[in-house]
Amino acid sequence: MIGVILWLVFAVCVGVLAANKGRSGIGFFLISLILSPLIGLIITLVVSPVTEKVEAAAIESGTQKKCPKCAELVKNEAVICKHCQAELA
Repeated sequence: MIGVILWLVFAVCVGVLAANKGRSGIGFFLISLILSPLIGLIITLVVSPVTEKVEAAAIESGTQKKCPKCAELVKNEAVICKHCQAELA
């Protein structure tokens, strides 16, 4: 019984990690549930994050904003862009 609970917990962790990378959390949860949480974790670590989704989530959460000159993400508190040294409003 403990093994089944641990299997589910690790599969959920893989799903959360995949969702943080902009991937389908439910899809990776199901892969981990069916195959193995270890295999799901390896696949999650190997795939690259979806930058558009990660950037959109950072902007929506209010922690970052895009620089108007170079379009790179910077912290909301930043006065000067760390990438292009442009003044931020």
